[in-house]
Amino acid sequence: MVHDLHDHGGHSLYTKVLADELSQRHKVAVFANRCERPADANWDSRHVRSWRGSALSTVNTFPVGLRAQAAALAAYDIRHTQGYCGGEPNVVTAHICVAAYLKSLEGISLRNRLSLQLMAAAESRFYRRYRGRLIAVSRKVANELREVYGVRREIRIIPHGVDAARFQSDQREGWRSAVRRDLSLADDAVVALYVGDLTKSHVYLKELCAAAPAVQLVVVTASRAYHWRAANVRILGPTSALERYYAAADAFVFPTTYDAFGMVVLEAMAAGLPVFSSDQAGAAELITPQNDGVVIPLREWVERTVAGLNDRTSLKETGRAAEQAAQRYEWSSVVSAVEQVYKEVMSNE
Repeated sequence: MVHDLHDHGGHSLYTKVLADELSQRHKVAVFANRCERPADANWDSRHVRSWRGSALSTVNTFPVGLRAQAAALAAYDIRHTQGYCGGEPNVVTAHICVAAYLKSLEGISLRNRLSLQLMAAAESRFYRRYRGRLIAVSRKVANELREVYGVRREIRIIPHGVDAARFQSDQREGWRSAVRRDLSLADDAVVALYVGDLTKSHVYLKELCAAAPAVQLVVVTASRAYHWRAANVRILGPTSALERYYAAADAFVFPTTYDAFGMVVLEAMAAGLPVFSSDQAGAAELITPQNDGVVIPLREWVERTVAGLNDRTSLKETGRAAEQAAQRYEWSSVVSAVEQVYKEVMSNE
């Protein structure tokens, strides 16, 4: 059960991967409001009615839509939701702690703050009452559920995965040259890439650009706000060909103020890029500092990242180690770990 299902990021991609893989061995259905189901999928889909006026309205009305599907849901041994969705689940994967995310935000509108407060309250009530199996995508999320919502039950940590083959393509050198040419970037320039929401990173990215004018920053984002102009920055819209931009970069920068995980970190590692992450990303837990990436407190992030970007030899060595490390987190390992949780549920019922 998930609000939306597609294959371009976050909990939606996680759900699609599970559905695709598990439906090879089990009967699987996806209950969603919006669902991009491939024609050759082995799983079924069920439409869940909800009002999509805002994120808050979706969170509040999706459980009502699931209640209308109670008879269909009862036919399944495993009812797995992505966070708070309703539907009387016996497995839940926590992809975020909304209250912790809200605490990390500064300068948001009163309307957005109130909306997040209401969502956090609904999420808190759900986790206090929930008695089934609980998965978190990072230790960060698990700790937040315990500290902020008072969750006391066991939480299984199963990080997100990555399709390493997509980012390890033998076309990387060709992509590197083509993208740099399209963006008017010199072949010998140091290029840092950021992919994600600018709300959580723009302050530190702007400081990085000012502190390292010789470094070229490429930003790929769906954010319409927080754009800025500088000679060494190029801000691009979202793309389905992210692997081309990873190939064009020398490093990946991720000064997020909050990310429960951050799939782009694993993607960058799989593409052979050294990652300069803040310590506020769940995916930073997968980095071995000074070996396959760097994890830095935000107060030190700009200074230490500038120093790291100036060491080209270290960038290459760290990138090679990152590519090897990412192979441990293929999606197949995630599916196996989640399937094991399902088997434990079945053995106890």
